[in-house]
Amino acid sequence: MESKWSVRFYKEGDEERIFELWEAAYAHYNPTIEHWLRWWRWKYKENPAGTARIFLAEYESKIVGQQSMVPMVMKIGAEVATCFQWVDTVTHPAYRRQGISFALYTAGIHQVKEDAVRLVYGFPNEATHRIGLLVGAVDAARIPYVFKPLDWGNALNTKISNKSFLKFLAVGGKVVSATFRRPKEAPTVEGLTISNVSSFDERINILWEKVSGQYLMLVVRNEDYLNWRYVAVPDMNYTIYTAEKEGEINGYLVLRCMEMRQIKVGAIFDILAQSEEITQCLISRAIDHCKQEGVDLVYGSMLASKTLLKALKRNGFMCTPFVKGVWLQAFSISQDIPKEFLTNAKNWFVQKGDSDWL
Repeated sequence: MESKWSVRFYKEGDEERIFELWEAAYAHYNPTIEHWLRWWRWKYKENPAGTARIFLAEYESKIVGQQSMVPMVMKIGAEVATCFQWVDTVTHPAYRRQGISFALYTAGIHQVKEDAVRLVYGFPNEATHRIGLLVGAVDAARIPYVFKPLDWGNALNTKISNKSFLKFLAVGGKVVSATFRRPKEAPTVEGLTISNVSSFDERINILWEKVSGQYLMLVVRNEDYLNWRYVAVPDMNYTIYTAEKEGEINGYLVLRCMEMRQIKVGAIFDILAQSEEITQCLISRAIDHCKQEGVDLVYGSMLASKTLLKALKRNGFMCTPFVKGVWLQAFSISQDIPKEFLTNAKNWFVQKGDSDWL
């Protein structure tokens, strides 16, 4: 017999029981409650765009499910509006297959309709992707990966057990890179300096004003947002590079080096610049940084402009046609954001940092 759980809004003081839900759902995660609360406050309460909407499934005072939406200020066409991003769908293992996630998504859609929010979007896994479709979301795109191996042997090592075949593939990979994806030398941009910085200052707002008109659908990348997303995030270190000329910021890049599946990777989270040449210079500096850190593979996940993709290719990046990209789903509440606009991938400018991945 199914449990008679109910859906409600989050209220102050629920955090400890929500943490217990996360412990049950993600036994491998194993954070301390202090660490988890720092992350919780940052993500749900300190966002400069506003506080998150959190929906909970409860059974006899026990939290058995959660689904959240965090606010994001987005540029949609020529306008700027607060939208919401679906994040953190969690169900207690003992209460799965009871329709909890669907009920939580439905409650969220009902609420944003009441609040006249224009758009909800997210980056679902395969399970939540199906739920998104059930509540009326559309598939906007699959977000492709781009990658650049720095050490083919190490990058392939966790996938190939046969050492002779591994050596063959590593040598072949190097030949392919040298022949078809040989990086171009970074261009010389007179007066341009690239610096490693600890945070963003108000000059980043001027860059945003200059370049945002090139894109139709993207998160507003201003000082408040970027410092919240990459600087204030607790227990996480990002490397930030800015490209400056004559006292102005002409571009920036954010990356993080980490261990992933027994190899060291460099993940590019966000790039924005005024020109292809500056973009190429920033990517080149990021690759140099990854080499210094002993990274085996540099990668990014993005729906981007031709300028950015061209700069990545000039730095030796390749696409991954055989690897399925991440889903981007969207739900329009506003009649002036039609389905045809949302499902045209060329309208979106989305990178790894636009999601809640850390």
